[in-house]
Amino acid sequence: MYFKKFLQSKGVVGSLIIILFYGLLMVGVYFSGYKAIPNKINQLPVAIVNQDNASRSLANQLKNKLPFKHIKTNLTFTEAKNQLQDRKVYLIINVPKNFNDDIKDITHSSTATLKFYINYSNPTTVTTTMESASKALGSQIQKSILLKQGQSILTIAELNQLQKQVTTAIAANPKQRDIILKQATTTKNDATKQIKKTYQNIAKTYDYHIIKVNQVPSGMHHSMAPFFLTLSFYIGSMIAAMLIVTSYKSFSPLIGRWRAYLYTEITIGVLSVFAPLLIIGLSKYMLNFNTNIYWQLWLTHSIELFSALNINLIFSLILGQLGIMINMPFMLVQVISGAGMIPQCLLPKFFKIMSYISPSFYTIQSDFNILYGGNHTQILLLKLLTIGLVAVALHLIIVACQKNKSAIIKPA
Repeated sequence: MYFKKFLQSKGVVGSLIIILFYGLLMVGVYFSGYKAIPNKINQLPVAIVNQDNASRSLANQLKNKLPFKHIKTNLTFTEAKNQLQDRKVYLIINVPKNFNDDIKDITHSSTATLKFYINYSNPTTVTTTMESASKALGSQIQKSILLKQGQSILTIAELNQLQKQVTTAIAANPKQRDIILKQATTTKNDATKQIKKTYQNIAKTYDYHIIKVNQVPSGMHHSMAPFFLTLSFYIGSMIAAMLIVTSYKSFSPLIGRWRAYLYTEITIGVLSVFAPLLIIGLSKYMLNFNTNIYWQLWLTHSIELFSALNINLIFSLILGQLGIMINMPFMLVQVISGAGMIPQCLLPKFFKIMSYISPSFYTIQSDFNILYGGNHTQILLLKLLTIGLVAVALHLIIVACQKNKSAIIKPA
């Protein structure tokens, strides 16, 4: 009897709703977002820069062998490097000048080197994929060159041997059979030595180098730092906004909604300035970056916290503590749309659209730039700040639509 009533109580029913809500939400968001890996990994854009006119056929072979769909072949080396920094391409394959001549150089005085440029200031999924593709392609090209050179060497050796044997046979007296056989044996041994010696030098004719642009220190805590840092601030802002709006609603009847809102924004500004000092300070201790990077990260996450608090405040102003029912799903979406695990170009369409209004996306990209290298950090921060200011504009509309509630004064 009582057990049935207990099961039907608000607390039990509410707990079931919360479990189902967040469970279904997280499974739906994460499974739909992360399905892009590895299915869409071949959509990462890469570039082939051929600086050797004699190696056009090789460039075409590289294009055919690469497992990627978007391959840019019309860029100069400078343009390709800029796009690598801007994360518009994630790998550059550079065929340098005189590459073909260096392969054909029988003196082996120089090495033909195929160069792979990878920007490591990116999510780990990108860098590991590009590194694996580079090593596989480099080995394939090496095998192809070895086979062609081996075939050429054997052909030349056989022809030389045959020519010597024929010349010797024509010039020799039939009675000098033993001499002919001895000369043939000598020729054979010389050819074998020639092949062996040349094969030892083949390794010097070709090599490939993976050039790490914006190299990230070893350790997953380094490669995941932009993602972890950004998420830590955003989760804190979601809970903080819920608590701040409680104070706003408590003081509104006493001092008026506009003054209470002004105090709310001043509080957000103070929190945005001072809270990152300690959090970034702990990060500095854990990651060992310099003081200049510390202040750049402080600025970035101050702007992030300002924007995130104001975004989470929108639905908290409208719904009170129930605003978390909307703020939480938006936060979960940003875990994916922030592009800390999967680059933006691979995101499913919904998450790609959300990345443009996601504070986490601009913060994560800025952190990658600051910590490890990249371009246009100022533009990213300006967009991040714009999101926060737009949220403030929405607050003004919400506060204007709210009715003043007079403070209830209890009689003495």
